[in-house]
Amino acid sequence: MQDGVLTTAGVLAGLTGAVSNHSQVILAAIASTAAGALSMGVGAYLGTSAETEVVRSELERTRGEAAQRPYIMQEALLRQLEKEGLAREASYRVVELLSSSPELLLATTEEKVFGLGGAMLGNALLDGVVMGIAFIAGALVPLVPYILITTPRIALGAALCATALVLFGVGYFEGWLAQREQRWRSGARFLVIALGAAAVGYVIGLAISPLGGVAG
Repeated sequence: MQDGVLTTAGVLAGLTGAVSNHSQVILAAIASTAAGALSMGVGAYLGTSAETEVVRSELERTRGEAAQRPYIMQEALLRQLEKEGLAREASYRVVELLSSSPELLLATTEEKVFGLGGAMLGNALLDGVVMGIAFIAGALVPLVPYILITTPRIALGAALCATALVLFGVGYFEGWLAQREQRWRSGARFLVIALGAAAVGYVIGLAISPLGGVAG
């Protein structure tokens, strides 16, 4: 969602500096939103798919080794428990207790030793859909004010205000989740990033406007 907000705000700012036709700016921003949502959704789908395949392959390999040589899993888990501060005798008792349930021993070893687990197997389709929808939802924040207001400069100001307000809220919410005392700092960081991205986009638009024969 943050990507959708920042990307669309930057596109609107840049095109406002380069294109005088308000409708063309809106159409270009909508096209950018569609392309961005598709790109982010497909990227999330492919990324999760690849990660899931790797994790599943590692889990299968680990389970194959555990079935053939269970003592290797026991020794690896024993060393890991000792590394984490548990006394050797206590670690041995834990491993011995877990060994009474091969599935539990395997699951514990996968998590503690290899950092793997069934919970890491994500839903690629769901990730892709959620990513695409979130991008579109973020893009609507600066785009809606721009559609409702026909004066380009006023529309841009309203879009930037909406963008800054939403990103400040997201940053503040992040600070609340992290239980920080000064949550406004997280909000201010998001705000500075948003305004900086929009400002750069606007400057680029002004710089390239002569190439299209558009007056500044």
